[in-house]
Amino acid sequence: HSHMLTLVRIFAIEIIVMVFIGTLEIRAAVATLAITALFAASPARAQSQAAAQASPASALQSATVAGASASPTAKKKTLRQEVKALVAKYEPERLKRDLEFKKASALFPGFCHHWEQDLHERETNNLSKLKFNLKDGFETATYTAYGKVAACESHQSKDGYSIGKLTYEEFIYYLVGKSEDEARHASPKAISDTRTTEIFRWDNGKWFY
Repeated sequence: HSHMLTLVRIFAIEIIVMVFIGTLEIRAAVATLAITALFAASPARAQSQAAAQASPASALQSATVAGASASPTAKKKTLRQEVKALVAKYEPERLKRDLEFKKASALFPGFCHHWEQDLHERETNNLSKLKFNLKDGFETATYTAYGKVAACESHQSKDGYSIGKLTYEEFIYYLVGKSEDEARHASPKAISDTRTTEIFRWDNGKWFY
């Protein structure tokens, strides 16, 4: 009976040991797969972790080397730039320019519309001052006309100043007729087409050319 109990105990211990060994093998396999994946993704990181498992001292040394490899000067420089940009963003003068831009950008479309009206008046003035020349028996004249404002944009410069930009077409037309009166009523012929861009700045509460 005692002998039977001894055999049962030995058998039970063997099972426990086998299960323990099996668990260790599974863990070892998982660990191997993990290390392999780390090596594939990042050799330097995998080597560092492998070194950490092998020896705490070597892991500490690897961490020190890794920290040294990342340039402290570069980190300090980047941090300094970020702080400088943040300070510049919230300094009183920059905040003032940001507020100016909100007002300026809201008023710029109206400025563009007014500019378009000015261009129309300029075209009307050009037509009223036509100068005719006799050429091959015909009266001829040219004048400048303007299209509608095609683009009206405002933005801030790097320093925060308000900048406005508008674009329109500028045409030169040619008139011809047997007399000045006939030429004035003739259909104008476009002989050139220029895309013009005007740049403006906001100063003292107004848009300036």
